[in-house]
Amino acid sequence: MKGTEGTRQIDRYIALDIHKEYVLAGGQNAKQEWVLPPHRISMAKIREWASANLHAGDAVVIETTTNVWDIYDIVAPLATRTVVAHAGAVRQIAEARVKTDKEDVKRLIRLLIADIVPEVWVPPAEVRELRGMISYRNRLVKMGTTPALAVRCKCGAQSPAKSASSSQHSPAEREIGGCSLVAGTAGEYVGEAANPAGTDDAG
Repeated sequence: MKGTEGTRQIDRYIALDIHKEYVLAGGQNAKQEWVLPPHRISMAKIREWASANLHAGDAVVIETTTNVWDIYDIVAPLATRTVVAHAGAVRQIAEARVKTDKEDVKRLIRLLIADIVPEVWVPPAEVRELRGMISYRNRLVKMGTTPALAVRCKCGAQSPAKSASSSQHSPAEREIGGCSLVAGTAGEYVGEAANPAGTDDAG
């Protein structure tokens, strides 16, 4: 099997069908006999389940979805092989006549046993983090000039003059817990740290 680490034999072929609230997991051996009957695992318990049930000798396939990388990072260190399948390509190769969670799991397992899973590249964690930051920035830019609040948190104690004038802020600027909420545009971010009290340079 391509991508198998070392010469470790694969004993179980496991598919994880990810949904918003749960993951449906199921596993078969090379003879396509169920060794892990399909069952639901809540998202809150997926890490605990993986630690207790996955081990060396397992090959795991996960279909691409919104939170696929969170599940991948939990599973990959435990199994001998973990692959991420391209959801669209999987449907083209093996579209199921009956659309159920169990059939989806069975379809993924068969592709995994046959070693024909249409894999996607798994980017390193730092690349995924960078992509997330870029995606977030793009969403802010698309908001354009939609009014939003840019938060300017000023660390440290405020000066007496500042405290005395805090009640004189215009409607566009209000003080909440030592932070100034300043009306701005989406995409603007203002971060401004003041010098802590008593740390001003002396001549």
